[in-house]
Amino acid sequence: MPIVSNPIIRGFHRESEYSQTSGCMLYMEPAGKLMAGVGRTGLALCLLVVGTLSISGCAGLAGAANPSGKPNQPPPGTAAAISVSPPSINFGSVAVGSTVSQSITISNTGGSNLIVTQESITAQGFTMTNVSLPMTIGAGKQSTINLLFSPMATGIASGVVSVMSNAANSPATVTVSGMGISTTSLLNANSSSLTFGNVPLGSTSVLGITITNAGNSNVSISQVSSSVAGFTTSGVSAGMILAPGQNAALDVAFAPAAAGNLTGVITIASDATNSPTIISLSGSGVNASSHSVTLNWTPGTTAVAGYNVYRSTVSGGPYAQLNSSLVLPTSYTDSTVQLSQVYYYVVTSVATGAESVDSNEASAAIPAS
Repeated sequence: MPIVSNPIIRGFHRESEYSQTSGCMLYMEPAGKLMAGVGRTGLALCLLVVGTLSISGCAGLAGAANPSGKPNQPPPGTAAAISVSPPSINFGSVAVGSTVSQSITISNTGGSNLIVTQESITAQGFTMTNVSLPMTIGAGKQSTINLLFSPMATGIASGVVSVMSNAANSPATVTVSGMGISTTSLLNANSSSLTFGNVPLGSTSVLGITITNAGNSNVSISQVSSSVAGFTTSGVSAGMILAPGQNAALDVAFAPAAAGNLTGVITIASDATNSPTIISLSGSGVNASSHSVTLNWTPGTTAVAGYNVYRSTVSGGPYAQLNSSLVLPTSYTDSTVQLSQVYYYVVTSVATGAESVDSNEASAAIPAS
């Protein structure tokens, strides 16, 4: 048959299902032979095979091992095959008496059911959970098991986890390692003292402190106590357990019952090696002032939902908010001032959830009597 230029391509098809690519016409006969057809004025080169359809043999026909884009599945009826991942696990340093967990994935890469019949571990301190044997994993499927490391002594532990099955490549193995380290139990506070300053009689001032488990094992709190009645605690109580690295907020309230200076300590008892944790306290009860400070300001041109009022005993702040809800008029009266004290105030406006920058600062000096 002569070859001519500019061939006319007619495409290709198969009897049961087909797709088309320029270059040739392919179809599968009942006997399984791949045939090729060409137009009268053109020629397409094709590969003649028996029993297997291949599209890589046609000139101009782009071949693809998996044109559907779906994951390749093992051929049905082929033997089961086992693989595990990851091939190795390092648990790092773990305190004696503690437990950490990692996962192992068992995959069946064959075409028949994989039956996991047995597992073994050659190192002490390692155990498997979430596995019930025998376990069947279907073709192309996988299952996840947990591996725990609970060191019983200090030092390096290593070994091999073996998973036995009906697969020809059984057993599958994972190398494991970890280090047992000595237990440390420490409870630290971010401050060793709290100073409340002057607090009017009939008022309460609250300061906070953070305690942290700085060791590598749990810390159990057994008691939190105050040495004097004017100081009380909340937020941390007996029975609380802190995991390594965990912290808790301890609030200390000072409510003086009489004028004068008051000192005391908060004691936190625990099973930490540095127990007890002691926090020193000081504050002064002062007679309530009959004075007050009234603030007035000029609103801006933009509509607002209200205002926040802030106060400080230091010029430039930091400021503490006085109002618990938005102030709607353009004035505010501060009745919590103390004698012989100077206060600094700023106001902000709030609209649609956004708060403005601080206003200019105003100050007020409270008389000594």
